[in-house]
Amino acid sequence: MEYRLLGRTGLKVSALSLGTVELGMDYGIKKSEKSNHPSADDAINIIRCAVDMGINFFDTAPNYGTSERLLGEAIGSRTDCYIATKVSIPDSNGKQLIGRRLQQEVNSSLEKSLRALCREALDIVQIHNATEEVIKQGEITEVLLKAQEAGKVRFIGASVYGEEAASAAINDGAFDVIQVAYSLLDQRMARNVLSLAKSSQVGVMNRSALLKGVLTTRAKWLPDELSALRYASERVINTFGISWDALPETALRFCLSSGFIHTVLVGVNSRQELERAVSAASENPLDENRLKMAEELGLDDETLVNPFYWAIS
Repeated sequence: MEYRLLGRTGLKVSALSLGTVELGMDYGIKKSEKSNHPSADDAINIIRCAVDMGINFFDTAPNYGTSERLLGEAIGSRTDCYIATKVSIPDSNGKQLIGRRLQQEVNSSLEKSLRALCREALDIVQIHNATEEVIKQGEITEVLLKAQEAGKVRFIGASVYGEEAASAAINDGAFDVIQVAYSLLDQRMARNVLSLAKSSQVGVMNRSALLKGVLTTRAKWLPDELSALRYASERVINTFGISWDALPETALRFCLSSGFIHTVLVGVNSRQELERAVSAASENPLDENRLKMAEELGLDDETLVNPFYWAIS
């Protein structure tokens, strides 16, 4: 496993990291109405197997079902593993909280995460779905900085959608890490954001490398209204001359080949999927010719590349 310094944090993290939403709740494209996440015992085993395979960085959130608790049980006591969690932007009846109530809600979330993860300090805490407005307003950031001063948080970050929010987080100066969506089908962050993060020494976590399952065989189960995504995945397969089974590995290698990304999150729900992801990470980066071919595969339609707009869970 390759390890990379996560921006200015000084943390040396595995190039491939484990996103845990699929371990704690149903997520992504489903073939049927049956649950598609593993049992608690299987999830804990997957996490521990990931560590054995060289993965030392894990991403979670309080609203990822049971994933924080599972991580706490599996690796909470391990100082050689790093966990990034989140705080959601709290609201009351659709209106964002401010002042003392905001501080109470954010600090309560941090305390719950500390207990669930069995940690004395949280390695990284990100503002979940941070908007440009929230970043520039700065109130939640100030709460996290105070938690950092108190020793409850080591580094702070922002999980964002869109170039405006990502750029705002980088330019703010307080954020050590950003989490952005980037994949073969969504390369928009490569235009400006990734180079800006590098010049500012901000760590970059890459989520949605498989676009919630679109860059896997699950694309075959997409509903008709998302057929454009299925065709986009078929275009990737035809461009690279690969099979559906090889699609996830190629998609991961594309993200891992970027010189601007520090760690690529992958979600799995079985040991077999984990082993295939780790195998992909052990391969050489895509060559210059294939990266050039990949540039032609990106989509710009927000309603396609942002799962928020999909009419599926």
